[in-house]
Amino acid sequence: MSEFQITVLLLLVISFSATVLLYILRVEYKRVKHISYIKQVISSKYDETNEILSQQKAEVESISFISKLKAIMLRAGMTFSVYTFIAIFIIFIMISGSLFALFLKHWSGYIIGILFASYIFVIAMQGIVTRRRKEFNRLLAVSISVLVKMMKNGIGFEQALSKSIEVSSSDMFKGIFSSFFKEKNTIGEEEAFKNLNKFIDSKELHIFALAIKIGRASGGNFSNTLEKVETTITYRKKMQEKVDVVTREGTFGSYIVVAIAIFLYFSMNGNFDGKLHEYFMNSEWGRFQLLGISLWVFIGMMVNQIITKVDK
Repeated sequence: MSEFQITVLLLLVISFSATVLLYILRVEYKRVKHISYIKQVISSKYDETNEILSQQKAEVESISFISKLKAIMLRAGMTFSVYTFIAIFIIFIMISGSLFALFLKHWSGYIIGILFASYIFVIAMQGIVTRRRKEFNRLLAVSISVLVKMMKNGIGFEQALSKSIEVSSSDMFKGIFSSFFKEKNTIGEEEAFKNLNKFIDSKELHIFALAIKIGRASGGNFSNTLEKVETTITYRKKMQEKVDVVTREGTFGSYIVVAIAIFLYFSMNGNFDGKLHEYFMNSEWGRFQLLGISLWVFIGMMVNQIITKVDK
């Protein structure tokens, strides 16, 4: 094996060992904490039944790390195992850490790579959830429009709602509402709408559910209430589209600045007969400086995106 292959193999072994060690330490910490809690309960000299029950209730209601990951995966439309998700994350940060360490030829590159990869992974998951929510809101506006038209023509609400979902071309949209139709006859319509929050976090969906609740409670012409909701949601959709256009314009400006910086680098490197590239790539501190500049530019792009982003 070459020296390069041995270095890559050692980095992978070290990263995997560190990950396993951290996981074992976390499991052991939770086990010790649980045993300590049991000892405290057993050795209690007072009647603390109510307090213990309240603590148990709080523990049941509290969301564990795995449960949080499952919730994020549901919002992102991922149906595979949570442990597969964790494995993908570990492999991603391991590869990123190895690449950074190989570039810098220093062990600190592994730490920088893990932090960078973790941030990129989180940003990517947030982007998937946001894109999915925007698509759902757009499809919901179309579905409500179809629902109102069908009710105006004399079709009942239950049948019209089912048909308005069926005509959608999105499997994601129909899949989310399929759970609603399965649950509404058993746990009630209101609770079924609440359970949809597991799959999508949509203000438009909350408005729609609230309008249905008010319409059923007040009686009268239900279609008129839904027609007002349709107008509101359609207006919100159009406003969000306008905001997205402005946001993309601001983000595009940052990409232009980065492209100019890359162009200047290669231009100056050509003017200096490759000495600029030789310094940054062949010297230890040069690689650190180039990585620092790149990360600084990346942070600037992220800050610009956060500043220009407006999410209704």
